[in-house]
Amino acid sequence: MSFALHNAARNGDLASLTAQIGEGANLELRDAHRRTALHLAAWAGHVDCVKALLAAGANHNADAQDGMNALHFAAMKGQTDAARWLLNSGIKVNSKMRNGSNALMIAAKHGFKDTVQLLLERKADPSASDRRGQTAADVCKDEELKQLLLEAQAQRDASTAGNAADAAKQQKKQRNVRKWDGEQGGAQPHQRQQAAAAGPAERPQQQAPGGGKGQDEEEGEEGAEPAPQIGAELPPEVAARLAKEQATAEAAEAAQRQGGEAAATAAAGGGPAAGEQPPKAKKARVELNYDEEDFEEEED
Repeated sequence: MSFALHNAARNGDLASLTAQIGEGANLELRDAHRRTALHLAAWAGHVDCVKALLAAGANHNADAQDGMNALHFAAMKGQTDAARWLLNSGIKVNSKMRNGSNALMIAAKHGFKDTVQLLLERKADPSASDRRGQTAADVCKDEELKQLLLEAQAQRDASTAGNAADAAKQQKKQRNVRKWDGEQGGAQPHQRQQAAAAGPAERPQQQAPGGGKGQDEEEGEEGAEPAPQIGAELPPEVAARLAKEQATAEAAEAAQRQGGEAAATAAAGGGPAAGEQPPKAKKARVELNYDEEDFEEEED
């Protein structure tokens, strides 16, 4: 079997290579080691041949023996420019061979600093390990290059830890939002948003039960504006509760007044006859009118 395309790629014979491509040569033809013409062009560092094969549609992800792809072949010889074009074509920077090695480990093992720097710039993982558990720094024999890899590994670990911390903060914030929403009960979404956006000083003061002054109103009485009417700015459930408490207090006060008047009449000789039950005190009913934002008293 003729491997003319392989020979042209390995030798950098661009004219012969393009001529064979034009004649319809099989770009995925494999030799005895399952290598394609692109593998050999990358290994030899013939960038023009790499470009021509990629432009013609050669498969950049094709694996040779032991799972080596074109990027692994380029890293083995420190062919930085060829590696750059392969990365631009979409080949994965962290792709691994069968033994777990990636291009960064291969370049680091052979001491190709420029190739290592390119791969790190393209987000190669310095913490990745092969099947023996060795990283690129572990297999590197050049001390200066090893230090570079260790620093890159530390930065990546710190970034990963920072991302995890940010994710934890975001989850905590979401839990707090859900908890706050649960405490708001039936409040409408736009009301909850307005309450969250308003600071404590901007939120309406609550009137104490029975019509008395609340703590916030007593502390800021001098120079403060009158407290808003119940129901004017409060959520429906809060206004209803306060209205009920106020109605109860007013009913009790009315009962006390009527009881005093009955006692005074009895002392003057105009009390009820023996065995006659005194009339029951009428309870005042308070109705909250959301349209008029005030209260109206009606007798039963």
